[in-house]
Amino acid sequence: MIPRTISEDVILAELARQSRVHAIFIMVLLGLFVFRVVAQLVQLFTPTPILPSFEAWHSGTLPYGLLLAFQIAIIVFSAWFIRGLWIGQIKRDRRLGIGLAWIGGLYFAGSVARVVAGLTFARQNPFLSAHLPGVFHIVLAAMIVTAAHYYLSNITGEEA
Repeated sequence: MIPRTISEDVILAELARQSRVHAIFIMVLLGLFVFRVVAQLVQLFTPTPILPSFEAWHSGTLPYGLLLAFQIAIIVFSAWFIRGLWIGQIKRDRRLGIGLAWIGGLYFAGSVARVVAGLTFARQNPFLSAHLPGVFHIVLAAMIVTAAHYYLSNITGEEA
């Protein structure tokens, strides 16, 4: 084994720290999303007055079974990604980061616009006035933007 210099060890430690910070942030966002998925399931099978109704969680755009399948896929992929960040297996990639930044930024802006429209001028539109799904789309967009930031960050934590 070739001995590393102190500066290489410091750089590797900082890369691991940055990776774990991104993992923690995405974990928090994923926790919010999992709460949303579980809350809707609870309201489907054993409705409780402490949570919004099943319909409040569901805009009706997709049949619930298909929506749940997509939600589970998002949870599984996100858990895999978090694990990869935590153990240092996800390598930075500028091209992927730029693509995710665009996708995440547009998704975030569209989700915020949806919520704002549903709260103001488009209250009568069932899709736009479904506030809870809109808010959780903001959470998903924030996960994508966080992943983009990771892919674009360099050793100093600033965008590359």
